Amino acid sequence: MTDQSGATRNEKELNEREVADYLHRHPDFFSRHEYLLQEITIPHADTGKAVSLIERQIGVMREQKHQLRQQLHQLTLAAKSNETLLQRFQVLILNLIDSGNLDQAIAYIRDALQEDFHADAVELVLFDCPSRPESIPCEDDRLQPFQRIMQARYPVCGHFKPEQMALLFGKRGEEMASAVVVPLCEDGDNAPCLGLLGIGSIDPKRYHPDMGTVFVSHLGAVMNRIFAAHLER
Repeated sequence: MTDQSGATRNEKELNEREVADYLHRHPDFFSRHEYLLQEITIPHADTGKAVSLIERQIGVMREQKHQLRQQLHQLTLAAKSNETLLQRFQVLILNLIDSGNLDQAIAYIRDALQEDFHADAVELVLFDCPSRPESIPCEDDRLQPFQRIMQARYPVCGHFKPEQMALLFGKRGEEMASAVVVPLCEDGDNAPCLGLLGIGSIDPKRYHPDMGTVFVSHLGAVMNRIFAAHLER
């Protein structure tokens, strides 16, 4: 098939690619041929009306400026949110350090995460602590679905199986639609894990795999150290 100039479609496409490649390699082309800037017209993206290349460039720059402003606004909001979160986290850690015993520490963690971090449920599972009501044997079969989390020693956010929710939150497990699981483990591949912290929400979108876990990761490390110290007393 040929167009009015007699060039085949493939030839035309090849020529256009060559022109585009040439302009890409010679970005100063139009500065050496400025008269072309007034002769070249491009359909407007919204109206379809032909506009000059300069007008089109100005429009593109305005749109880019608008997008940059929006991005800056989003970054500003995120920075303010992170600053508030960091302040709350610092208060939480300091109060946790000042806790007099394990019961007091657990109660404070539960209250702080529910009130300041909007969790619907906060529960703790400890391993091999017979004197504690939240303890289970580390060989318990119900812990098998959590083995990867404990081996990775890093919090995981998202949706969990019903049996996992039941172990973490008991009867309330059926209400929780998303959760964060924080392993309370020491550094080192062979170091033992003290337990698991479960943070749950009835909102399925509240906790998701793409959310940041820096704060809860630090919280898990602090909890592991303080809880271990309380258990040794």
